[in-house]
Amino acid sequence: MATRQFSEDDLLAYVRGAARPDLSDRIEAAMAAEPALKAEIALMRGLGPALRGEDAGPDATAFGWRRLEAAIRREPSGRADAAAPRRMAMWRAAAALLAVVGLGQAVYIAAQWTGGEAPAYRTASEPAARHVLGVGFAPDATAAAIAELLTSVEARIVDGPGAIGLYRLGFASAEARDAARARLEASPLIDLVADE
Repeated sequence: MATRQFSEDDLLAYVRGAARPDLSDRIEAAMAAEPALKAEIALMRGLGPALRGEDAGPDATAFGWRRLEAAIRREPSGRADAAAPRRMAMWRAAAALLAVVGLGQAVYIAAQWTGGEAPAYRTASEPAARHVLGVGFAPDATAAAIAELLTSVEARIVDGPGAIGLYRLGFASAEARDAARARLEASPLIDLVADE
């Protein structure tokens, strides 16, 4: 800003044509004496529409929307309609594949439940095994060695480990449990055998 004798508001009022007559006369006299003030006023006049708060032209937003709407109306609709059946066919194929996978999973689960072997788990509503022993395995016992021992004594783990680290082994009969007891107590894989 070239001069300090007029405030920015005074100069803006002069450019807008809203200044008091005495202020306009003083600004014009100062412009004749100060080339910098004259240049500032010329710059402000060049920015006139923006400084007056006027729009520089028609509403660009509304004009842009009208152009977009016209372009959408002109676009041929055949291209979008031709892609729809291809997408629909792809989704139908994906749905059929998903149905086959789901059916296969259901058959697999049903076959597991109706298999000849006892399930590897029991639900909370099933009765607990009647012929059981509690055992504690040695810390250095491997899973393979434990599985081999359990197979040889015809036992299966029905629960465990409990809070103190004991597993419950289930047997088909009381005789099988009693016969396995001696072998389990003699095995280096077992630290503890307890009756329940």
